[in-house]
Amino acid sequence: MKSFLALEYAHDTALPDGVDSEFRTPNALVERFLAEYTDPGDRVLDPFAGFGTTLAVAERLDRTGYGIEYDADRLRHAREAVSDDDRVRHGSVLDLDPSWVPTCDCCFTSPPFMERTDTRNPFENYAGESTYDDYLDDVERAFSRVESVLVPGARVVVDVSNMKHDGRVTTLAWDVADRVSNVLHFDGEVVVGWTAGEDGDHGEGTFGYGYDHSYCLTFTKPTA
Repeated sequence: MKSFLALEYAHDTALPDGVDSEFRTPNALVERFLAEYTDPGDRVLDPFAGFGTTLAVAERLDRTGYGIEYDADRLRHAREAVSDDDRVRHGSVLDLDPSWVPTCDCCFTSPPFMERTDTRNPFENYAGESTYDDYLDDVERAFSRVESVLVPGARVVVDVSNMKHDGRVTTLAWDVADRVSNVLHFDGEVVVGWTAGEDGDHGEGTFGYGYDHSYCLTFTKPTA
């Protein structure tokens, strides 16, 4: 795969009335990586299922999607993306048990983001309290749980961005890459340049968080 992609920031489906989520991984990005890293019939995991984008794309490409989602409202929408809603579990990836899902061939996900000065807990839907260092500990622990349900050689793609806030940059993408590489082999990153979709710009940049680009960090579960 190329190390740079240029895509339109757009989504194939609208969210339900009354649901507001400014940033979602576009379907085209998920499709690009699943086409590259998986085959029909493969099992794809999204441990931060959100509104079910990864699951919907997996289903359309004849893969079998499995998800975990902490937020009950998002869970209901994610379950609509799959033919069997038992494949989307309500819970936290931090509590992931191998009995929850069958062994998966690939993981495509976007974890909840955190800006360094924030004190809310992204792993509790920003309701609880956390520090940035605690958040990074949780990221590493989350992907150690993901690793436990992947086949050897499985590819993992983490969609993430650095963040600008009050004139300060949080190097979230690099920090996540560093912590996940303690669990999985880090293969590198794909820079994704975003152009505005029909809804126009998001935040201070086309993608948001002050940027017109993000990163897909790619990892592999070692075979031995």
